[in-house]
Amino acid sequence: MKKKVNPLVISSVLYILATAIGQGMIFLGIIVFTRLMSKKDYGDYSTYYAYVSLLTVLIGANLYYALNNAYIDKAYRIKEFRKSVLVLSGCIAIPLTILLLLSSLFFKGASSWAFLMAAFHSYGFFLVNYRMYSANMENDYRKKLWLLILPNTLQFFLSLLLILLLPHFSFAARVAGSVAGVGLIGVIAFIEIIKCDGDLISLDDWRYALAISIPSIVMSLSYMLMQQCDKVMITKICGSEETAVYSVIYYLGFAMIAVNQAVSPVRQAWLYKRLSKNNLSGMKELQKSYLFVFAFLATAVMMFGKLAVKIIAPPAYWQFGYIVPFVVGASMMMLYTFYTDIILYYKKNTILSVAVLLSAVINVGLNALCIPKLGSIAACYTTVVSYLFLFFLTGIIAGRLIEDVYSKAYFSAFLVWIVIISLISFLTDDIEWFRYTFYGIALVVMIAYVIKNRSQFKKLVMK
Repeated sequence: MKKKVNPLVISSVLYILATAIGQGMIFLGIIVFTRLMSKKDYGDYSTYYAYVSLLTVLIGANLYYALNNAYIDKAYRIKEFRKSVLVLSGCIAIPLTILLLLSSLFFKGASSWAFLMAAFHSYGFFLVNYRMYSANMENDYRKKLWLLILPNTLQFFLSLLLILLLPHFSFAARVAGSVAGVGLIGVIAFIEIIKCDGDLISLDDWRYALAISIPSIVMSLSYMLMQQCDKVMITKICGSEETAVYSVIYYLGFAMIAVNQAVSPVRQAWLYKRLSKNNLSGMKELQKSYLFVFAFLATAVMMFGKLAVKIIAPPAYWQFGYIVPFVVGASMMMLYTFYTDIILYYKKNTILSVAVLLSAVINVGLNALCIPKLGSIAACYTTVVSYLFLFFLTGIIAGRLIEDVYSKAYFSAFLVWIVIISLISFLTDDIEWFRYTFYGIALVVMIAYVIKNRSQFKKLVMK
């Protein structure tokens, strides 16, 4: 019997390609908007976007977290569940938006318009995430491909159009374009789900969803705080122009994070189904391949990081010291998701929230201590420390729930490799020919390893 390609591999490859296109629009935005906007306006928008990321967690109460479990527990009526819980999200978002507008009156110099845009922007992201979580569990490749590509694409083109029309109001124009881009996709997702059969209100579904989502709010807020507090604190301590530089190079590391964000929900859905059947065969082989891919990505970003910064941004943004800690930080962010998937399956959201909150407190505390003394680059290193702490802490928690899912040796080998390539980058900062030679040889060896062990990788690719 002829073997078929593993659906996990198909969806992962497609999602990586779609993410590459979506992230390509972000990189194109960096190239374009760093040249069309003033450095201050670009930094202000980066800070605004950080607030939007935090608000996205609150405005929909993280209700999409309940979908993963619902697809297991309520598979027989999942469309009715999705519809009812989506209505609940609106019931939460409306009063929160009103509260946000009222609160803007008490902030000196705050713009009620910007607060309103942030609320719309955040709920648009929530709707996109809500529909994407459904697509993950349904293995709906086509739907998720569009959800990965269209929001970033529309944000870019609509923002560009408005900035060209209103060049003297570039910050407001970019905010309006971004809100319209995400909002349009969010409205389509909302209509698609709400038109399904089923009651608009189901108190049982609401209780089920809130029991899962509410404990995760602290976790998500803490997670976003770790990601976004750097920009906010740099703006407050060093100024928005430093935030602009930080944000440009941040997206080099974020390119790796985006690949993980595209693929990890597929891995999570697969893990949930395996755990529900008490069948974890193949998890260590999958872990090994996953880490290998990210080791390759980290090496490639280390090799071409400086060149990429020179291409995407003008000279005012060329501060290459950010590259190494961003890549290391992105690697740590990827690692801890292995364990959070397990913790979330067992619905231990509260203890996970505490773990992420502790890491966020460490990050904020180190930022407050180090940024005033060492400058904005200190924020990169504090992020690495906080995520490394979170990786080990979630590993301990997951280990108490279920043992021997992943290989500690594979994690250790990955960490050792990240340390090696980071040290090479530091030691050869002024010796470009050596750096390119080392990383080039490393990438060739990795490719040769895949070719030599293609039979092992083929087992993962094929059913």
